[in-house]
Amino acid sequence: MRRYFTHFGLARDPFLDTADPEFFCETPRVRESMTRLESSIADGRGLVIVTGPVGAGKTSLSAALELSCLKDESVAFGKILDPAFGSETEMLIAIGRVFGLNLPPRSSASLKNALKNLFFDMGVLENHAIVLIIDEAQLLQPFGLEVLRLLLNYQVPEKKLLNVLLFGQPELTENIRAKQNVADRVDQWVELRPLDPGELAVLLAHRLHRAGLPEGQRIFSDEAMEGLVRASSGYPRRAIVLGHAAMVAAAESGAGGVFSEHLDEALRRTGAQPLPFVVVESTTPAADAAASPELPEPPTNGAPAEPRRGWWAGVLQRLFPSAAGERR
Repeated sequence: MRRYFTHFGLARDPFLDTADPEFFCETPRVRESMTRLESSIADGRGLVIVTGPVGAGKTSLSAALELSCLKDESVAFGKILDPAFGSETEMLIAIGRVFGLNLPPRSSASLKNALKNLFFDMGVLENHAIVLIIDEAQLLQPFGLEVLRLLLNYQVPEKKLLNVLLFGQPELTENIRAKQNVADRVDQWVELRPLDPGELAVLLAHRLHRAGLPEGQRIFSDEAMEGLVRASSGYPRRAIVLGHAAMVAAAESGAGGVFSEHLDEALRRTGAQPLPFVVVESTTPAADAAASPELPEPPTNGAPAEPRRGWWAGVLQRLFPSAAGERR
């Protein structure tokens, strides 16, 4: 069975909706977020909160940080994907398990003591930075936040023994602030926002090139890329889903590139409705270029004006110098 991306000469699927670190794109704001997370871990500061709406890139950032930790032999890493625990005991056993400690059900006090000993051995005797990532952390019950508060009390004079990074949807912020004794322990609050148009165009270009598109070539027409970025409203996941559907539609029709009609078909197939675009401060040269639309020259001597160039012209020319495939 032929895969759609081979129609365009690509080696891999550029828009697979998984957190593959191979496709991780460090825009300036993402790089800043990663630096803050890594610095907090390196300094043994304890608790970091990462929030953002669905599809804003939390999973990708978490996966990239996980890969960085796993490559570092000085880091002991554990991750919990579903923190909807039914009891304090269940949560403590799960935390022990991700660090290789199989704890039998017993009293909460004895479980905490076992974890304290484990973290002391790993963090002091073995000199590891101990990192626990909890995904979907907005699902943590109040007793779960209290468990984390107690575990964060395990420390030596120069550092916390455990570094906890909570990734969750915006309501996680409210949950943390509702427990002041937990909020007081937060070292970093990292909020992921929708990308600006320039950043999103860079991300899409990065994924296409990582999938095998040669530098200087392009698949999406100006109009299709502009429509894709606008329809995604700055959310990477939304852009990836729509980009995939548009390329599939183009491949099915035998077109040499992705054009506006293919994006229209992608919107129909996915049932997506464009959302208001969130405009944020420009952080990339591409974003600066996108901020200044190019308008047509006024007509002279009654001659009709030249067709207006899309406001993406400057952005796309930098990312994809050559034209998209011909229609066929």
